Amino acid sequence: MRPRILLRIAAIAIAVFGLGHTIGGMLLARSRGAGEDALLAALAAYRFDMMGSTRSHHDFYRGEGWYLSAALAAMMVMCWQLSSAAVESPALVRRVSLVIAAFFAISAALCAVFFFAAPLAMSVIAAAACGAAWWRLRSA
Repeated sequence: MRPRILLRIAAIAIAVFGLGHTIGGMLLARSRGAGEDALLAALAAYRFDMMGSTRSHHDFYRGEGWYLSAALAAMMVMCWQLSSAAVESPALVRRVSLVIAAFFAISAALCAVFFFAAPLAMSVIAAAACGAAWWRLRSA
């Protein structure tokens, strides 16, 4: 398969991951009961100074969620743009696709340990597609 197609497959898998995370995890997340509500309230209630700003663990939890949404959106755009540049700049695309493949391989490991099947599957697809693009561009 051509690197252009492989990188677009990666971009689509990352888009699915990002949309699922943003919609399901950030926008439509709802309470699973009183125990979770109490835990989130406790995380929000305990506030502390962090480098001149007052924050809570709940702030970090929500902020990291939005941060991941933004990072996934950026990775998706990068893969799509790399797919268009594969013919003009194969050596550069090869180097960057390896970095993205490594990132999503690590993401897959983290998803396997800490999360669940959907982000794991999208991470595996993205890692495999970027890794295959890297391999296909090896003569560059």
